[in-house]
Amino acid sequence: MKELSKRVLVALWGIPILLGMSYLGGVYFLLLILVINGMVLWEFYSIFRNQQVEAYRILAVVLSTAFLLAAYIFPPQQLPAFYLMLITIVLFRHLRLSAPNSSTNTLFTLGGISYITLFLASLLHLRLYFATWQHLSPVRLPGGRLMVILWISIWVCDTFAYFGGSLLGKHKLAPQTSPNKTIEGALFGLIGALVVFVPLGKWLLPEVNPLYFWLAGGIVGILGQIGDLVESRFKRDAGVKDTSTILPGHGGFFDRFDSLMFVSPFMYVLFQYIRF
Repeated sequence: MKELSKRVLVALWGIPILLGMSYLGGVYFLLLILVINGMVLWEFYSIFRNQQVEAYRILAVVLSTAFLLAAYIFPPQQLPAFYLMLITIVLFRHLRLSAPNSSTNTLFTLGGISYITLFLASLLHLRLYFATWQHLSPVRLPGGRLMVILWISIWVCDTFAYFGGSLLGKHKLAPQTSPNKTIEGALFGLIGALVVFVPLGKWLLPEVNPLYFWLAGGIVGILGQIGDLVESRFKRDAGVKDTSTILPGHGGFFDRFDSLMFVSPFMYVLFQYIRF
């Protein structure tokens, strides 16, 4: 009950902030993405310090912040040039032999940026360009409406998966990675994501083809849960239960935003490149 109370208290102030900044977009959403990126990267690198991996944490946060600022200012087609510059700077840092595992540290630094920052950059662009891609008027903040639906669907998916697995779960989904997750729970999570995305999408974005919402709900319900397993695999390899305790009752930022990060590039591809 104590842990549940902590979760509820954090949710009471956290959810309005997340939804509000996501809906308003612009610099508000940029600030949100920068905070999530910095915190998740720091936690990701920190949990592996017990494994003698010393990623360049400060450099990675600084460079990834600059990259996300560039993603906010410049169009997507110009980002590869900025990413190449980022890689080059990290490789220059690699030349300084400050630790016995220098090569491992460098590769791990680049891996974290590629996994976390690039995925979040796709989410930033989704919020920025959704109206343009779908030929919608920006007046009603369609990108913000999409973000609200996405947040809610992820939360409902997690809730359905937890209670569905607790009540009916019998078959392990990935016992070597996350022993408590079940196939039954995952199916409930998929249903929860679809139950949210399809009706809310039709209501808040009536101009968009409903097929998008079925696919988006499937992305959240399937790939969002895979993203959670990916994060669990990292934690198990690092030998930790939570990536941090900064969010009481919720663990760390990486624990909370793993599904959102993982679905972001797929959402980007769905709404940018697929046409009905």
